[in-house]
Amino acid sequence: MEQYQKVAAHALIKDGDNYLVLHRSPENDYMSGKWDIPGGSVEFGENPVEGLEREVFEETGLKVRIGKPLYVYSFLSNPQRHQFQIIFECEFVEGEVKLNPEEHDKFLWVTLDEMGILERIAFLDSYYQSVTNNS
Repeated sequence: MEQYQKVAAHALIKDGDNYLVLHRSPENDYMSGKWDIPGGSVEFGENPVEGLEREVFEETGLKVRIGKPLYVYSFLSNPQRHQFQIIFECEFVEGEVKLNPEEHDKFLWVTLDEMGILERIAFLDSYYQSVTNNS
């Protein structure tokens, strides 16, 4: 079997002291019930920042200002697929959150401390652990 890599970009969107988190819908066949942040796969040939702008708007209806990469999470999702998740620092610009119920069924704006009590998807948990263990 051929081995391949996939890249996903995710937005840690900050508004004041709060960050946007999304709850994965029971209808979502991947990690339903976990808390996530907006983002998704970067298409072949697509710039990760442009892909992230697209994903954030598709998943939330929000416009954001994308900053620097904050964290890279790498794992084998199966023996042939190597996945990279890149979390970018983002600032809320405008819009109201409108979710696609097939992907996410609720959202919260939380502080970093409040994020700590949520059941987080693996890459978000790894990021959270890295920032809270270093402070």
